[in-house]
Amino acid sequence: MDKRLFCFCSGVSSSLIWPWLPPWDWWLPLTLLCLLVLRRFLLGGWVLLGVLWIFSYSHWQLNWLTQPELTVRSHIIAGQVVASYPKEETTGRLIVRLESLNGQALSPQPRILLAWYGQGPIPARGDRIGSVTRLMPPHSLQNPGGFNSARWLLGQGITARGYLTGLLSHAPAPVTLRSRLLSRFEDATEGLAARRWLLALSFGERGELAPRDWDTLRALGVSHLFAISGLHIGLLAALGYGLGSLTGRAWLAALGGAALALMYAWLAGFSLPTQRALLMLLLWLGLGGLGRYWSGRRILLVCCTLLLAGQPWLIFNQGFWLSVLAVAALLGSRLLFRRQGLVALQLALTLLLLPLLLLLFGGFSWLSLPVNLVLIPLFSLLLIPLLLLACLLLVPVPGLALPLLALLDGLFVRLMAVLEWLVGTLSPWWPLSAWGQGALLLLVLMLMAGLLPGARRLWLLGLYLLLLKAWPGPVWEVRVLDVGQGLSVLVTQGGQALLYDTGNRFPSGFNMADGVILPLLNELGIRRLDYLVISHNDRDHSGNRDYLARTLSVDRRWGAWPDGQGCRAGQLQHWQSLTLEVLWPEQLSGHSNNDSCVLRISDGRLAVLLTGDIEEWAEQRLLRSGQRLQAQLLLSPHHGSGSSSSPAFNRAVAPSLVVHTAGFANRWGFPADEVVARFERQGVEQYVTGQHGMLHFTAQGDQWRLVNRWRAGPWYNRLNAWLNGRKSLE
Repeated sequence: MDKRLFCFCSGVSSSLIWPWLPPWDWWLPLTLLCLLVLRRFLLGGWVLLGVLWIFSYSHWQLNWLTQPELTVRSHIIAGQVVASYPKEETTGRLIVRLESLNGQALSPQPRILLAWYGQGPIPARGDRIGSVTRLMPPHSLQNPGGFNSARWLLGQGITARGYLTGLLSHAPAPVTLRSRLLSRFEDATEGLAARRWLLALSFGERGELAPRDWDTLRALGVSHLFAISGLHIGLLAALGYGLGSLTGRAWLAALGGAALALMYAWLAGFSLPTQRALLMLLLWLGLGGLGRYWSGRRILLVCCTLLLAGQPWLIFNQGFWLSVLAVAALLGSRLLFRRQGLVALQLALTLLLLPLLLLLFGGFSWLSLPVNLVLIPLFSLLLIPLLLLACLLLVPVPGLALPLLALLDGLFVRLMAVLEWLVGTLSPWWPLSAWGQGALLLLVLMLMAGLLPGARRLWLLGLYLLLLKAWPGPVWEVRVLDVGQGLSVLVTQGGQALLYDTGNRFPSGFNMADGVILPLLNELGIRRLDYLVISHNDRDHSGNRDYLARTLSVDRRWGAWPDGQGCRAGQLQHWQSLTLEVLWPEQLSGHSNNDSCVLRISDGRLAVLLTGDIEEWAEQRLLRSGQRLQAQLLLSPHHGSGSSSSPAFNRAVAPSLVVHTAGFANRWGFPADEVVARFERQGVEQYVTGQHGMLHFTAQGDQWRLVNRWRAGPWYNRLNAWLNGRKSLE
């Protein structure tokens, strides 16, 4: 049974690496193949069964996106708010279960993510709303080390996104027992400094937690303690089981554990993390109450199978894998340590989950082990029981609940002050480069090789990694980052780096520095910039200028800086083996785009021309200046706008490769059709960051080599290409 369940889960999980989503007419051959294999190769048949299930489910969920003109015009929508995440009084995000589109009922009812920019407060969870919005399929910026939003969206069951500036209709959610209790809790904690932590741990309401709060928790490796998770559900189940066991009846002990676990999950609104933990606990308690015994491995496999049978897209959810692998690590800890004390369990979790943490977050917290050893008992024995008791007393005896909440407020204020001091003083979060991650994983593997019999061959990986590190790399490289509708280019030679422009920074708080640039620099092990060049002051080019200057060590600031060295034609600087030539502007004209700093970087054989947002007026003056414009790699001026890339300018540059830094489905239609046609007539190879993701070029003699030419990525990164195969996206 265990092998069959594992094979089914493996088949479902294989969708993580599918290069494309096969068309729907594959369902019949897949079904026949599955039936045939099941008869002769049972385990292979279960793998194919999982493949068939995720294939069918994905088409079922995505089919509504194929409606005509879905992404090219606005639509009237109606649905129910599933989750609400306010950021300020009039901004935030909503997850809405869409019930109808332009008056037509939908089945299944898809989930969509909507940014809220309305004039009034953001709708609450459970509200029914009607509005007008424009929808787009899930899409992610594609950069190494960056966050994959397309995968995250599918992991939440979300198949489209849009924005709202107002509502056509709004029906508040009906009052429920939980909403009344939540309202009383919010009133009782009004004015308390630790209110946001109390709300997160009691009702799972994390909307008031700021990015800085999450940074603190991540830096210490304790995020799981401050969100209702398996640990908290398990704690309450253990408490209920212990009380029930006083009766001497196993079924009453199981019932007591299940009752408290269900109550806590109900308080948390039965969120996805609580559902996962609750399912596993109820299965374990049910078996115990019936006097049956299953191994921990079987319980884990049954739970995974049930979850993936009901919600196959959980494979795209990071929380699902963290939960599953955490339980697997607990089960595997018996192989590493014979004694199962708290220290041994936490050490086993730290070691066994380290590869996943490095994969997801690109670093680790060296304080995680000691901090968890202190906080887990503190939360388990004091904070969570007190908080739950306060919630239970809030309605019948509020006079007793208020002192408890005041006590918890004092405890949390002091606790968070200590944690913030640890982060600010000791800097426990260690981001690692790709090389550092590999070296650390190798160290863990070697440690495991010393503990596990027959695993000493893993030492051979050390020699392999050392050989890879010793292999000489390219002399210099150019990475054109995927920053949506904006520009950012990283030029490196060895460990030295020049950054040209910084991408955009949005009012919502999302910015391309944290989302793209810093993760990439961390991946490369770059902690300082030799040059930070800002072409001009438009926000999609300079939005993160000051933030990066505060975050990184920057040696030289060129271009649009209040206190830097402005760009003027004729500036020449030698940077190791490269020459930096400023070709434009000759003098400031007052036109932001045409005042862009045009920079040519060359090693004497190869060159790249960075043009900012110059338009045809500046291009003509550059031609008349007589300066050398020729470059094998060109970033098309102004993102490929029709006002730039004039034929004469293109001929003078004579590129073999052109990159249009245009965002996915941008509203300006960049790159313009006429610009693309001009380069096509010239026989130039063209790429668009919004379609191809980050483009990585390395210098090889007198030509550029595109490193990621064939790296298309998994199918969920290219849903637009899949839709184009199903319908026209004019």
